[in-house]
Amino acid sequence: MTLPRPADFEGILSLSRTDNDGRQSAVLNGYRPAHQLHDNHCSTGIHEYLDSDQVQPGESGRVAVCLSTPDMYPACLWEGREINILEGKKQVGTLRVTSIFNTTLRTSPGEYLIRWQAPRLTEIGARLLNLFQGDDYQINQQALQGLHALHASPLVLRMDTTLFKTVMNMPGFATADCVARMLTGYRLNYTRSLAAFKAASSDETFLGLFKGASRKKAQEEYTQVVTDLGSLMYALPGYGHLAQEEVLALLDTGDGFLTSFAGTMMDAFPTLDDRHIAQLLDTMEEYGVHEWPYQPGIALAAALTKNPKGFDTVMSRFEHGNDNLQCGIFRSFESLEMALPLQAQDMIVRRALSYGGNRDDEAYSTAVIALALCKDRQAEAIAILVPCLDSEAWFIRGNAAMSLGLLGIEDEALINRLGDMIFDTEGNDWSVQSATLGALTELGDKARSQISKLLRLASDNEEDEDFNGYPCPNQLLADCFGAIGESTSAVIEALRKIVARQGRISAGPAVIALGKLGKAAAPAMETIKAFIFSEDYHVDDAEKARAVIDACISINGVDDVDVSNCIRHVAKSVHADVAEVAHQYLSRETKK
Repeated sequence: MTLPRPADFEGILSLSRTDNDGRQSAVLNGYRPAHQLHDNHCSTGIHEYLDSDQVQPGESGRVAVCLSTPDMYPACLWEGREINILEGKKQVGTLRVTSIFNTTLRTSPGEYLIRWQAPRLTEIGARLLNLFQGDDYQINQQALQGLHALHASPLVLRMDTTLFKTVMNMPGFATADCVARMLTGYRLNYTRSLAAFKAASSDETFLGLFKGASRKKAQEEYTQVVTDLGSLMYALPGYGHLAQEEVLALLDTGDGFLTSFAGTMMDAFPTLDDRHIAQLLDTMEEYGVHEWPYQPGIALAAALTKNPKGFDTVMSRFEHGNDNLQCGIFRSFESLEMALPLQAQDMIVRRALSYGGNRDDEAYSTAVIALALCKDRQAEAIAILVPCLDSEAWFIRGNAAMSLGLLGIEDEALINRLGDMIFDTEGNDWSVQSATLGALTELGDKARSQISKLLRLASDNEEDEDFNGYPCPNQLLADCFGAIGESTSAVIEALRKIVARQGRISAGPAVIALGKLGKAAAPAMETIKAFIFSEDYHVDDAEKARAVIDACISINGVDDVDVSNCIRHVAKSVHADVAEVAHQYLSRETKK
């Protein structure tokens, strides 16, 4: 039997033909598509085919279905109901319900709610809580898996204190594992759940959890447990002081991941003193910064932000440190939440000048990046950076261009030189072109003179796919046009074409850029509508949804019929947070 338990319902699955945008191959027993039970939500389900072990594209077959979390979707099925079957956002067929075995799912068409609403947690969790009574490991584990599935779906739920206390005290296996599993599943309800955890536990409980995880170093799940408990600490800074010794010990494990994560947890410490700074510097001297972001460097930046006097220790260690330490210190400065002190800026300038003619290695590149922070030494920094634009090393050229943009240069000849560099494509995923487009975006209105070159690049890129490098050039072009704010018909047409291609990465930013141009971008509104209504609509988080809706309002006005229709379509998104944003806009419209 393919199904993990008795089926919730049976039906007739009809797959779309391959030539009608359907699948390229048959589906087999164990197939796990998404079932659109409501306009705004889907549920994964496991299939077992009853007449054969497969269904071919363009054909139909009887199927038994187990939904992943049926208790989450009460009252959504009736005999004869036709459900859309999806793979991601793509519809690949339909399923007509013939028999319903799970009575929780049964309803009538007249009582069915088109939009899914989260049931109260007490209604869903009661069955799970009833299982947490004995000391049978397997039963407890099954209950925990059910709880995990409950929170792994993108729902807005509240994890109440009673449930936390019950699960934390479950007999049969380690509390640390239990809490780690729960933490893994939280998404939209993460903050609320952590607040409930804090209310349900004491300082001693939390410290016990972390020390319990620390004792699991020899076990495979140690990294996951430490990660989840570290996430808890990071989200609840009030607990950060409780396990400082355990966190500091992670810096000495020799494990790159744990060393990195220790930096994240240290960032959540209420205070970071000279002892913390010294230990971070020791770690950086041994491991350096070869990937970014490197968490010990971020922790060092947090320490210096909270304790600016720590710069004296950093300056002293820098002068005698190896390349690892010096590069690490430079990269950490990028995360500072304060202006870089003058003595640190002087140190960067001196370090960059000390390389002389040897300016094509990665160590020098970190100095080139750090020069962007030397706002009080702008003239000296620019003088060092300009020759770097001719470096034989593409990453030196790219970093120099980006640093010049961040320094806010105003010299027209130098800005024009950056404009020429947008056609320099040397590099890997990141390139000189990417860095220079980012620099022009930072310059904003100062780069207006480069519009003709940007338009030429947009024309060259008309056939490029979005995944041609990261970040993709068309996304960077869209960002750049939006930052400059030039509202000529040529710019609007270039952005409209980016939207028309409906690229997964670039179309959304192009819509947002058109929104920055306001009513002048009205000629692109039909294309924007087509993008929003397309099956490949890729705005999948609340922030993007809000930006796209605001762009539509900026272009056509809040009372426009087309804008209202676009918002209503976004409200049907399978992403709960996206739908919620759209409903907030519709609610304002209703109140008005």
